[in-house]
Amino acid sequence: MRLQVSVNDGIPVRASLQAQGWLSVHLNLSSDDADSGPSRLRVQAIDKSNEPNSTISNWDLGALSIGDTAHIQILHDGEADPPTEVSRTSESPKNLFSNVDQARQLLSAISQCDKELMAVLEGSKAVEPEDEFKKITRAIGGILADLDLNLIQPTLRRHPELLSEAQAKRLV
Repeated sequence: MRLQVSVNDGIPVRASLQAQGWLSVHLNLSSDDADSGPSRLRVQAIDKSNEPNSTISNWDLGALSIGDTAHIQILHDGEADPPTEVSRTSESPKNLFSNVDQARQLLSAISQCDKELMAVLEGSKAVEPEDEFKKITRAIGGILADLDLNLIQPTLRRHPELLSEAQAKRLV
């Protein structure tokens, strides 16, 4: 996959992804009083071929102003310009557990927690009114999503060798 993006007929930027993942263009507009900074245009490639880790490449086309024109063209595979920034989830300071045995213990604890929460959910299905059961389902789903985001994924990014164990425990 390859894209070419230009602003106001300026020098085009070519970005590509030759692996499993996404190649996308992001146009972020902000009002003058927004805390997010000026309006910007960027291309992002997310290489997911090394799951649970990914490599994120960004090509920044700069700040935008009223009246600017952006042109996006889809190209055949080929050479790309070097990205402005590259980051790897395997290098994130948010990754957890230097010790693989501790990481494995966490995954086992989460698996047990998951089973217990599912048992509570299943038990409530027969005795709770439908609207209450839906609230319980959303609450438990939120907890499981938070466990994934804050514990499972940061642990697996640090210890990808545990991915098959996590899959066997149905955590991913």
